[in-house]
Amino acid sequence: MAVGGDRLLKDCIEIFQKKIEHMGNECGNADALILDNYIPADGDYIVVKKDGSVVRCSIKMDKKAGRPVKDLSDGDSQYEDIVFYDYHSRLVSNRKSQDPKRIIQSNNYLSFWVKKDSLTNGKLNMESIERYFDILSNPRVKYKNAKDSKMYDYIFPVVGEVNQEKLEQCRNWIKHHIFNMQDFGIDTSGKDYLKIFFEEDRDLYINEEKRYVMTKIFNKNDYNIDIDEQTYGLSNDNLALNSKKPYMEHKTRKNVVPYLITLEEAVTQRKFFDYLMNEANRGYTNIFFDSDEDDIIAKKPGEFITEDFSGFFIQIQKEKEELSIQHQDTIVDYKYNLYKHFQYRDVIGSARDEEIFKEYVNKKQMLAVLDEVIFSKCLSRNFFTDDINVNPELKRNIIMSRDAIFAWLYKGQEQGIDAVLHNVCINTVRDSINNGYMNRVIMQFNFMKSLEEYFGGVNMADRYSDIRKNLSGKINKKGYSQIESDEEYFYAVGQLVYYFISLNKSKDKKHSLANPFFNARNNELLQKKITQFFKKYNYIIGTTNLRFNNLYSMVSSYELTGRVKSEEIIAGYISSNLIYDSANKEED
Repeated sequence: MAVGGDRLLKDCIEIFQKKIEHMGNECGNADALILDNYIPADGDYIVVKKDGSVVRCSIKMDKKAGRPVKDLSDGDSQYEDIVFYDYHSRLVSNRKSQDPKRIIQSNNYLSFWVKKDSLTNGKLNMESIERYFDILSNPRVKYKNAKDSKMYDYIFPVVGEVNQEKLEQCRNWIKHHIFNMQDFGIDTSGKDYLKIFFEEDRDLYINEEKRYVMTKIFNKNDYNIDIDEQTYGLSNDNLALNSKKPYMEHKTRKNVVPYLITLEEAVTQRKFFDYLMNEANRGYTNIFFDSDEDDIIAKKPGEFITEDFSGFFIQIQKEKEELSIQHQDTIVDYKYNLYKHFQYRDVIGSARDEEIFKEYVNKKQMLAVLDEVIFSKCLSRNFFTDDINVNPELKRNIIMSRDAIFAWLYKGQEQGIDAVLHNVCINTVRDSINNGYMNRVIMQFNFMKSLEEYFGGVNMADRYSDIRKNLSGKINKKGYSQIESDEEYFYAVGQLVYYFISLNKSKDKKHSLANPFFNARNNELLQKKITQFFKKYNYIIGTTNLRFNNLYSMVSSYELTGRVKSEEIIAGYISSNLIYDSANKEED
């Protein structure tokens, strides 16, 4: 049997516990970390005051702003009460409802939650109201299972008997008013929530929450065991072990559950996941736990920690009404600034957008330019999503690289990132060529070569400039010349291929015509394709075209010593064509 659970998660919870203790000492409210960012569900809220008057509030989440929009009849102070009442009246999950038919979704007699459509479709009736309050008036009757009953016995000395007088007052108010909400200016035609709270001391709300929660805090009390007078149970958060999921059981153990935690740990863990759910609701799904400062830093996708950091990271997602941890890791010695500045160069010398070619110094800037140039601004929002709604090639590139990119930029783990980025860049360049997005091709190719320099390669802007200058001189002079290196050869092939394709008379001419050259596995095949294209287009090419004649002659006679490098052919293909160079241009 495993007691205590996942080590990294426990480390995060320990930091969370220290954080709420610190806030409790500072402001007198240990739950402030949770309540300050708690967002009640969309709907209409009523608070029935002790004097019988009613305060109404309408709440709707602004998802873009990550905050609720409130329409209050009694100021923000009442909203704070609603947040408190709402937080302490929640169900652990819909599967653990006080109402067996799950129509009423609150956990105590001081609150009454329903979906508005249950008021109009007949699901909510007097029978369901009576059933709800009857269960709450005598909770012990509900617990027929011995282990469930034992959990209630554990908490009963703390919470005591139910205040029957207050319960009946709440029951009577609901029965007399719930079907007449129009009297309070509330439209019940929607599908959001109607929530009613009865003003009471906050300690009573907490007390009644404990009465419910302590019997539901574990996943299933059947798994509970006692060790040294301490109760251990199966965590109810981020784990769903039930009769429909037997594959999660550890069959080789005496106790088949994955791991067990104490009651106190379960209470803290519930608060921990409440905090995470609040952040997910606000759009903050990257959570960093600073082990040096015992602090928690929540960030939205695309945002970065701007200070040095060591600790733990978890990535969360809200799935329907539950929260899940999608990813977790330990981070050691994270730095916000790049270990050296990234210089994005116009390597080819053909780009139009000059502003983007500059120095990038930190990881936020690096992600922004990488996302824009290579991933069409689709990477940041899809680091952890399964439903990626983009074209198939872009989706493939995101999936094959996102883990490595995230580890590099967010966790400081650089191993293998150069190869990953190179592969995704060349894939993107090829896809853009196939689709005829030549401006994108140039930007993407420049980015790929700039990355190579960043990771230890040479400045290819200077190299291509030299190749181009040398090649231009050779094709513009009479007499014998020859190509002097493999790099120059590939560049020349790219120039020649582009020229051939420019002669094609098709109305819908595609750059994918160049793919056979980019895909050639050896020089023999490459030369064969060049000869085929020459035979296909030589009827258009004048015999006095000096530039073409020199270029074709040099390419045809070159003996390649290494392997074919398609990206260097692409470099020549996407660069401005020397045969069409305006300086000293000749007639074809």
